[in-house]
Amino acid sequence: MRNLLLLFFGVLSLAVSAQNNEGTVLYKQTVYMRREIQANAPAGVDPNMARNIPESVTNEFNLNFTAKVSLYKEIASADDDSQGGPGGGGGMRFMMRRFNPPIYKDLANNRQVEEMDLFGKQFLVDDIIPTRAWKVTGQQKKILDYPCISATVTDSLMGRARVITAWFAPTIPVAFGPQGYGGLPGMILEIDMDGGRSVITAAEVKLQKPDEASIKAPEKGKKVTRAEYQKIQVEKMKEMREAGGGNWQGGGGRQIIIRN
Repeated sequence: MRNLLLLFFGVLSLAVSAQNNEGTVLYKQTVYMRREIQANAPAGVDPNMARNIPESVTNEFNLNFTAKVSLYKEIASADDDSQGGPGGGGGMRFMMRRFNPPIYKDLANNRQVEEMDLFGKQFLVDDIIPTRAWKVTGQQKKILDYPCISATVTDSLMGRARVITAWFAPTIPVAFGPQGYGGLPGMILEIDMDGGRSVITAAEVKLQKPDEASIKAPEKGKKVTRAEYQKIQVEKMKEMREAGGGNWQGGGGRQIIIRN
């Protein structure tokens, strides 16, 4: 009898895991723009320009996933073209353009594809899935009633180190998460970037098989590796600076454009 019970609970556990490894997560990302600008603005930019920009901007994303593949994509809204405050003094004007590329992951083939737009040119960054040296802290909290555990890692943004804190749910046994983050033993339901400058939190979790058409790799753009794209990006930014342009890409998936 004891062996039968163990077998029963083992099968039940596998069934629950199977039900929890595919579905859709709705995320809301809030970027605190003034903090980002104050932290990342290049030398020579007026520090008071942050007063002309909204305190924060919030976007919504869907992550459709199975046990092996996922697609993270922004949900379009009516005001996608631009967001921002009125122009500042001296004839300056500020705009914030969305720059939130769809991110596709294929765990079986260790492949990640991002559809990037760089100054009007489209690229497909097709490369291996980046690895991160997560450190599980053991801290716990609940997100949408899912018990979550925290993990941290340090990366860099525009040459500045920042700490990323992730909260993952072991009861959703997939190594995915928002904005390309993953590699943990459970779905990441929250990401805190750099002490709260940008926060992505799950607002809804639906554990049901998503439509296969909702998890297709992006196809538009010139295919390049991550290293090739970064080289092109550096060259383009250098060209802009030499031409006297005021463009710079801020954190949190935005491009801040300064016009005189």
